[in-house]
Amino acid sequence: MRDEIAGQRAAFFGLPLDTRQRHHVCADIRMKLRETTAANNRTCFRHHCLNAIKLPAALRDEKLFAALSRASCLSADGMGIVWASRLMGIRVSERVTGIDLMTDLLAMFARDGVRVFLLGARQEVLDQLTISLPVRFPGLNIVGTHHGYEMDDDKLASSVAACKPDALFVALPSPRKELFVDQYAPETGCRFVMGVGGAFDVLAGQVRRAPLIWQRIGLEFLWRIVCQPHYMVPRYGRGLAAFSRVVLPKIASFQIARLRGAIQRTACILAVIMMLLPLPVADLRAQSDIGANFDPANRQAALNWLESELAELSDPEDVGQMIEVLVGALLIADGAEDSNAIDWQASEESVNALLSLFEAVFGGGTNRFLAETVLGGVILRLIDLHPEPGQFRQNMRTNAPGLMTRLFERPTDRQLTFTDTQASVSATFDGDTTRRVGQSRRQSEAERTRKYAPLLVIGLQLQGSSDNLWEGDDYEDQSDLAELEDASPR
Repeated sequence: MRDEIAGQRAAFFGLPLDTRQRHHVCADIRMKLRETTAANNRTCFRHHCLNAIKLPAALRDEKLFAALSRASCLSADGMGIVWASRLMGIRVSERVTGIDLMTDLLAMFARDGVRVFLLGARQEVLDQLTISLPVRFPGLNIVGTHHGYEMDDDKLASSVAACKPDALFVALPSPRKELFVDQYAPETGCRFVMGVGGAFDVLAGQVRRAPLIWQRIGLEFLWRIVCQPHYMVPRYGRGLAAFSRVVLPKIASFQIARLRGAIQRTACILAVIMMLLPLPVADLRAQSDIGANFDPANRQAALNWLESELAELSDPEDVGQMIEVLVGALLIADGAEDSNAIDWQASEESVNALLSLFEAVFGGGTNRFLAETVLGGVILRLIDLHPEPGQFRQNMRTNAPGLMTRLFERPTDRQLTFTDTQASVSATFDGDTTRRVGQSRRQSEAERTRKYAPLLVIGLQLQGSSDNLWEGDDYEDQSDLAELEDASPR
């Protein structure tokens, strides 16, 4: 509904509604009059007003619709049009009433010496205007008037043309007014023609206009109903009902589409924010579906799952994912929402079951390097989460001394190679110290991940040389792989 037609006009139910303020419209009309005078061109500028009663009538009457469509300027005369336009996405600057625009133009025509003709209304109203308007607008030249009760529009056009006016104001009833302006304006010889409805009666003082406050809040139609209830109640009742039936479906459609677009934009923004937020510990349960079949209590099923998952590892990122799945299966199974709510005494049995499973995996044909990498990551993650790391390490050493010795208590005179960097490893794994292997502080998860990934890459590169990385002649020859034996995470 916001398709631009030309300049400051927009399509409103197929009609070229002007969205400018009143003073811009006046300036445009003044410029057109000066251009036609300078070029000796009698092109006529035709102005119409659109209100809530005229819109449904135009949609029913093809001739009226065509007349409004061909207007040089179609202003929103009525708050119903202004409100409906704005609710449909058209930015109408303000309400431009016919009487206000006519008043501004008369003042401008008085200064510019424009010849004016008044057509329509009763003769006593026209007589009153010929006296009061020149007094109100000094210099205004009214060259002729006609009451408009002549039903032959050709004769009316001839009467107007005989006075040779420059501007014509037409106060005939609708739709005759719009059809006369559209079809007979060129025959009048005027350079500007405008339909003004009942403006003549108001300017002559025959009809009192609504107070200014009523005009500003858009209730001028209600004032007309109060002043002339017998005439205005049926007219506005039928007209506003028809107007509502026309505009409400369009307004609802536009607002629903606008709401849908706002919801989609909000959902996209929230999705981006959620992707940027760090993943909390409580979400370990929902990280991946691959741990759904892992249950430490079911030893054989868990053992089969571990062996199959370790055999399928091919990417260093899979190691970190598997570590998180195992930690989540061990500690979040009791429904805890964060690491502080974990029942570590209840989880001790699950930890011991996991250590037993890894012991069995080491005894089978599974690649021990990958198993040690995953288990080492799990243990380091558990130590980070445990409120008393020293006690946790002591419990693990008591329940699984063989794994602790294999993973964390290697001789201190051996060297461990991390691609291009070597680090001395010394392990003192007792309950009174918190010193980690080869370091004097607890490592963060990011630091450990950087260490595990190179180890896994080296292991995967060497895995193709033998069915079992830890058997064969190459492993017995310590000259080439002396340091790879200690390439388990500690």
